Amino acid sequence: MRLRRLFLFFVCCCQGFFIQAQATLEKGVVHDSILVSGTTDETFAVYLPNSFTATKPSSLVVVFEPAARGAKGIQLFIDASEKYGHLLVCSNNSRNGPYDRNFGIANRLFDHIFDKFLVNQDEMYLSGFSGGSRLVSAIASLTDRFAGVVGCGAGFSNVPEHMPSIQTYAYVGLCGDRDMNYKEMLDSKKYLDLRGFTNTLITFDGKHRWPPKEQITRAMDWLYLQKLKNNESPQPEDLAVLYKSDYDRIQEFKDKEQFLFASEQYERILKDYKGHLNLDSLIVEQQFFLSSKSYKNQSAALVRALNQEQKLKPKLVKQMSLDFKTPSKMNSDWWEKEMAKLDRLKEKGDKETQKMIYRLKFDLFGRVYARKNPLMHTTDKPQAELVEAFLEIIYPKSD
Repeated sequence: MRLRRLFLFFVCCCQGFFIQAQATLEKGVVHDSILVSGTTDETFAVYLPNSFTATKPSSLVVVFEPAARGAKGIQLFIDASEKYGHLLVCSNNSRNGPYDRNFGIANRLFDHIFDKFLVNQDEMYLSGFSGGSRLVSAIASLTDRFAGVVGCGAGFSNVPEHMPSIQTYAYVGLCGDRDMNYKEMLDSKKYLDLRGFTNTLITFDGKHRWPPKEQITRAMDWLYLQKLKNNESPQPEDLAVLYKSDYDRIQEFKDKEQFLFASEQYERILKDYKGHLNLDSLIVEQQFFLSSKSYKNQSAALVRALNQEQKLKPKLVKQMSLDFKTPSKMNSDWWEKEMAKLDRLKEKGDKETQKMIYRLKFDLFGRVYARKNPLMHTTDKPQAELVEAFLEIIYPKSD
């Protein structure tokens, strides 16, 4: 039934290409709480770029916000919308929770959008943050009818058919280096690379939250580059403009001594423009950079931090799981000692270690806080009390 519904919204999509779009909405303004056709309590937010024309098919970005804040989900995409002419849509009902529920909300939203707007079926994109990121990769993988996905702050669900494999869409991950899912996003990139899947990962200085609008625009720039490359004869001048922007960013990272970001940018450029531009001088430049002491020191620090995270996290997550199964056996003294160890490690550690400790503690916090979500957990009194106890231990109010 789930797959059938996901197929049906694309039937509506094809029919909707010939229906005139709504011309009553003001352009350049976020319109919130628009009722989804055929529902009484499902709404969405929409943004029409100033270049929007009701009689011309528009590219489309559908955003899924984990807390169902439609206007919030749209705001960060406005710059990219104005740059590329994307129609923006975000649900006010889809939130972290069961996939079947969110698939139903998504299908009804898609039905409405394709019935009311002319959409270019070759330029449809999805984006989401955290649980919304897992949701959009699932939708894209199950349908394979989207051109690209921007996954922010989380990778894929644990359901095999939700994961990219042989589909044709392009995937760009966005993740802060203090995000609890940072290592997961690194591993997701390795998985996609092994499969030869068109993808990239953009990391930046940030926590587990929606990326800044500048990073969102970087992701949409990358998807635009993939669109150009898919053309039989991409215009060299178009590629050159994007290349210059990408290359200039390397120097910006170097000036800020953000050598890990610079290395990532070198790798992305060499991969993205291979076969389209002459990259010989850039290859030499990258090799010189990778041999520099400054880069090697930061790279080694990251590897140490990730290895340490891989050792610490399973022990803490396993114990937390056991404690929620039997709340009466939870040993608060043990947890307080473990958190104190992390705090000491953070105090004496380098920057990458400090980021790792932040990721680890926030991961524990996120696992506990998720217990407050009635869509995902049924919490009785002992577990509710355990939730509060854990939150106080991980982040004492005195902090």
